[in-house]
Amino acid sequence: MLAKTGAKERERARSAVPEQGLSRSFSTSVADDKGEVSDSGPTDEQLMARYQKGEEAGFEEIYARYSKKIYQFLLRRSGNPDASAELFQETFLRVHKGRDLYRPELSFKTWIYTIANNIARDWFREQSQSRKARVLEKKQDCDENSFEGSVPDGSSKLISFKEAFARLTHEQREALILSRFDGLRYEEIAKVTGRSTDAVNQLIQRAMRRLRECVDEP
Repeated sequence: MLAKTGAKERERARSAVPEQGLSRSFSTSVADDKGEVSDSGPTDEQLMARYQKGEEAGFEEIYARYSKKIYQFLLRRSGNPDASAELFQETFLRVHKGRDLYRPELSFKTWIYTIANNIARDWFREQSQSRKARVLEKKQDCDENSFEGSVPDGSSKLISFKEAFARLTHEQREALILSRFDGLRYEEIAKVTGRSTDAVNQLIQRAMRRLRECVDEP
């Protein structure tokens, strides 16, 4: 079971990186598949309850549903593939170690994203102690694609998504990724980040406004 969090998991995590990276529009959610419930199968919560009882198949299905999503989330948060692989492994290791603490009446999706987000926050705190880490945090090198935006004089220009995205605050990026890329509702983001729903809404609105301003800058 723990082989999932072993050395070979790094390669599987790397293969989960989406080809399009951050190139999709930030104005719409890219979470096309929610993953909480299979059309013909058990819910995430039911699977986790089975895993708590010792059924390894429960973990296998949970892993199949969430491995790619969690790795993509961590990659967008860190902008560093190597660090993301390590954080990914740590996330599923904590899921395994904390399985008995999970309560099936709670949303598993919120629970696992909270674990992953807390791990990412810890990583940022550690990295912020060095100059090199600050550079890594600002570098959103997941993708080199760009989008086109209008400027006041009627001309057009291309501005890389990572450049505009890097101008957001850490809190704005966190909320925007969870909302627009991972498809979490504001109520879920509030639980994951430990903020109120209103605070999450304000963060996302400010982030969207800032991104539009970056596009409109001459």
